[in-house]
Amino acid sequence: MALWEQGGGSGFQQRKAGGENDANNAQRSSIKGVLTCTIATILNAKHSESDNCFIYKHLKFNTVMIMGLIREANHEVNGSLATYNIDDHSGGSIEIKWWHDDSGEPIKPLTYIKVVGQVKTFAGKSHVVAHHVSKMHSLNELIAHNIECIHASICIRKQGETNGMNMTKTTNNPGSTQQTLTTSNGFTPVQNAVLNLLKTVTTMAGYSVTEICKQLKQFSENQVKQALEFLSGEGHIYSTTDDDHFRAASNN
Repeated sequence: MALWEQGGGSGFQQRKAGGENDANNAQRSSIKGVLTCTIATILNAKHSESDNCFIYKHLKFNTVMIMGLIREANHEVNGSLATYNIDDHSGGSIEIKWWHDDSGEPIKPLTYIKVVGQVKTFAGKSHVVAHHVSKMHSLNELIAHNIECIHASICIRKQGETNGMNMTKTTNNPGSTQQTLTTSNGFTPVQNAVLNLLKTVTTMAGYSVTEICKQLKQFSENQVKQALEFLSGEGHIYSTTDDDHFRAASNN
């Protein structure tokens, strides 16, 4: 029971989800990262208008990674919107809304899934607008997820006690700023390079910042770190074993 009650998690990923008229979209939150957590953490959290985020005990978040069993599933006729009600046995269930293409096979009830998405509220009820949904391949993933919930919660608590939220400092040095030139998909060259590299990751630990810099020698370390911060803030990547290792959210 304690495993679920502790909730919470760490990581990076957050993205502004569209498709809904939500007051949270009025401004981008300063809370970055994906909170690996249980459904109970989300349901027990309160929305803070001043911080533009959700707060549960010492945890602040907008974007989460959760895992659970689909109890109910509804797919729109055109296949572009799926609505799932999932349960992770932590106390209650939550609704997942997922806008996606209809090229894949619909996910059926009684399937365990992993969800990365942004928490929203409507009429006082929380739900998650998913950026990425994938099937779990092994129950070992669920066990690892539960352990990460506990570990990340402890880490965040310790960081709070020591004023330890390490914020990336921006400078006026032109050499350390992000490139402003964007490509057709709206990313800068360095952001594209980092994202494409992380999409090739095959290990659960992902690539470290050092490994990424070694493979992308055409960019400075500051450019790579700023790209990682942006991509994690937009929900395209997330941290794994620690805040120095990353995987792409599209990796199953």
